[in-house]
Amino acid sequence: MKYSREFIGITGFLLVLGTLYFGLIQTGPAKYFTAPNAQKLFYLHVPSGLITYLAFLMVVGGSAVYLYNKSDYADRLAKCSTELGIVFGFMSLASGTFWMKAEWGGDIVSRFLTDMRLATTLAMWLLYIGYFVYRNQPETSLVKNNAAILGLSGMLMVPLSYLSSRFLRSHHPVIVGTEDQGSLDPSLRIGLYMGLFGFLLIYIFLFNTRMKIEKLERDMLKLKMENG
Repeated sequence: MKYSREFIGITGFLLVLGTLYFGLIQTGPAKYFTAPNAQKLFYLHVPSGLITYLAFLMVVGGSAVYLYNKSDYADRLAKCSTELGIVFGFMSLASGTFWMKAEWGGDIVSRFLTDMRLATTLAMWLLYIGYFVYRNQPETSLVKNNAAILGLSGMLMVPLSYLSSRFLRSHHPVIVGTEDQGSLDPSLRIGLYMGLFGFLLIYIFLFNTRMKIEKLERDMLKLKMENG
């Protein structure tokens, strides 16, 4: 099991390295972009953003299960996935901000306030920052219940962020769509899918590792309280 987890992590890391090679060296500057070199952030920006959605959806699921049956595993799942979602979310927001500045220009703050994809994604990320900060205190039943309720708000925030570029005012392109929408240049797909699979494997590796650490910490705390 240990070596299987390590194999997953190493494979994910190698795929991300392959993505960097494909995006930075193998492919030339993309057409139809004002800043074709900054567009190369696409291969990290999109996969990290999609993994952020996955992580926060797992928080929603874990929170729902905890409120239903008080499962310690579900609570750990929500807590650990929040931490990873924050990390991947920062990667997505940071890379998107650099790309946005190069491609669209203008003031960054005004872009985040007027483009609904940017605004809703930032709001979603800040929401789970709040979740993380709230969990950084003694874990009583009340804290876990309140955190689970806060985690459930992702049922609204995650779909709102993801769908905002389709239905709300946004300059953000639709990445996943039908062929007739022309949402994704076929030449970009190899790098995109390689990066997405690599980030997914890294997420799985980090999630399993973080869950194991969290369980050990809770077991040690429980043993300490029992021994008084």
